[in-house]
Formats: sequence, structure tokens, C-alpha cells
Amino acid sequence: MGKALIKNAQFMIGSTFFFSVLAASFFYTIFFQDHIPVAELTYDQNGDILARPPYSPVEHPPFGTDNVSQDLFFLLLVGAKYTLGIALVIALARFVLSFLLGVGMQLYAAPILKKVKPLLEGFFYFPAPLLAYLILSYVLMRDLFMDSDFSTTFTERMVFEVIVLIMIGVPITMTTIAREVELLQEKEFITSAKVLGGSRFHMLMKHLMPYFKPQLFIIFIREIILVLLLLAHLGILNILFGGAAIEEDIFGNSVFVSLSNEWSGLIGNNLKFLFTTYYWIPLVPIICFTVTILALKMMVQGFQEASAHASKKGMVVRKEKKSLEEYDQKKIDDRSFKARKKGDFSLVREFKMEDVDEVKGVHIWNKNN
Repeated sequence: MGKALIKNAQFMIGSTFFFSVLAASFFYTIFFQDHIPVAELTYDQNGDILARPPYSPVEHPPFGTDNVSQDLFFLLLVGAKYTLGIALVIALARFVLSFLLGVGMQLYAAPILKKVKPLLEGFFYFPAPLLAYLILSYVLMRDLFMDSDFSTTFTERMVFEVIVLIMIGVPITMTTIAREVELLQEKEFITSAKVLGGSRFHMLMKHLMPYFKPQLFIIFIREIILVLLLLAHLGILNILFGGAAIEEDIFGNSVFVSLSNEWSGLIGNNLKFLFTTYYWIPLVPIICFTVTILALKMMVQGFQEASAHASKKGMVVRKEKKSLEEYDQKKIDDRSFKARKKGDFSLVREFKMEDVDEVKGVHIWNKNN
């Protein structure tokens, strides 16, 4: 399976992009302390102002600057560790909790799960961004409007938002995993294991997990995609990860500025520029979000192709091995018959010692009777 993944171009391209961006962001933080360059006014030879921020990607490559003169490339680089890193953490926590609760309740508390399932399935129909907005708006926005400062630290706000986003997604993922286990329990080999007295833990480890492992990886990657989309929606609603500060832009207007430079915050703060001459300010983080989600989709598609290839190859190997074993057994049976008939054990030189002993025993028994 590992070799099949390495040979799969889609999986390698997607995973390389995702983890390269994440590693580059941490590298920049460690060695450059998240320094973000600020573009200055451009003057001509006479000292007159020639151009002023925000600069377009052509004037200030590669991505231009925002409305407070900050370089968008470095804003995105600094914010990547929050966007991608937090998405990984939230998705992993959701996945682990959902797996333990879903599998555990389906195997050990199925009657209780059946009673609470209608309540859990209600989360499929309630918009997750709206629920997160209702919970997070007071902590991440109300303080700022009332006191012009936060009563909590950046770390406290970040931890609170992570916990909320984890708990919002657990019911849906838990129900999905429990449904997958329930479908597998209907298979004949699971019924046979129950009849033979296999414990629930034995069935989980020996019978369910071999079939369930590929699905678990796909569920985990899809959770990362869902978290990224949820962060983007919250950004549009001005729920910025870690909170926001109010600053003045170059036009003298008071604007929200993300404290973490997380990508969804960059979209939400600058969405008003999308249909203006400064369209690149929100468009660049939107493109980054889109490319990242496409990279994750490539990972899912590549994993599915590699799994199908490995499964097909395994079936071919097992079929060839079975055919070879049947041929060898037929060959041994034919030579054993000749050896017993003639009493000539020179014909069994290629046999294993236990085969020779068995043939000799049969020959001696025939002579005595």
C-alpha cells in the first residue's frame, strides 16, 4: 500500500503541497519571527508621489499588498500555520473522538445509540457556521466592541474556538462512523465470528478494522476539508481565529485586522474589495483556500486509486499462489501414488522429510496387510 501511494501522482502532489506550505510557515516563524514587510509610498525623481498602496501583484509581486500596505505573500505565509495547522488539529480531534464514541457505542451500547441517533442526526441539517457564530461571537467580537480590548488572552480565545469547532463536528462524524460499523456488522463473516464466540474487541481488531482502515483515512481528510470550509464561512461573518483588532487603513477608515493573519480572516476582512479595483486583496487568499482544498481532494482521490490497485494486485497474487499450490499438490499426489505402487522411494527425493515418512508408512502398512 505504501509503495502504491508513493507511485500515485495525485496523492504525492496533494500531500507535498499541503505539508510544504505548512512547513514553510513554521520555518518562517522560527527564523524570521513572523515579520511582515510593509510597502512604502513610491516617489518619482522630483519627490512627487508616483504610487501608493495597495499595490497590485504586478506592481508588488508576487501577490501585491493589502489595504494597510502589508505584503500579502508574507501575510499568507504567516497565517498558513494557523489555517492548516488548526485544521489538522481540529480534524484529528474530531476524528479520534468520533471514532471512539461511534465504534464504542455501536458495539457496546447500540440501544442507547439508537435512542440518541435522531438527536445527533439533527446536526446534519443545522448549519455549522451559524451555530459556531452564535457561540463564538460574544467571545471574539463583543469584548472588542464594548471595551475596545479583549478581556481574554489570545491563547484563551484560540483554545476556546478550537474546542467549539471540535464539538460542533463530532456528532456528524460519530454518526457516520457508527453507520459504517453497523453496515459491516451485517456481513456474513461477522455473524460467523459471533456464532463462534468471538468477543466484540476481537471482532473489531480482526474483522472490522481490515475493512474499515481505508474508510477512516478518507473520513479524516474530508474532515480537514470541512474544517477549512467552516473557517472560511466564519471569516466571512467576521469571526476571526483568535480575534481581531481595529486599525485604520490608508483611507482613514476603521477596519478589522486579524491578529493571527489566518486565511479566513483575510477573506472576511477584505471581501468588500472583491468588486473594486483592489480585487486581488480578497481574491488571493480565496485562491489559496481553493488550491489547498483541491490538494486535499487529490490526496483522497489518489488514496482511493492506490487502495483499489493494491486490492486488485492482492487478489491476483492470492489467485496465482492458490493455483501454484494446487499444481504442487497435484504433482506431489501423482508422485506419491507412483512411489507407493512401486515401493521406490528414490522418486520422492524432492519431498520434505515428513512427506517421505508418510509415504514409507503407507508402504509398510500395505506390506503387512
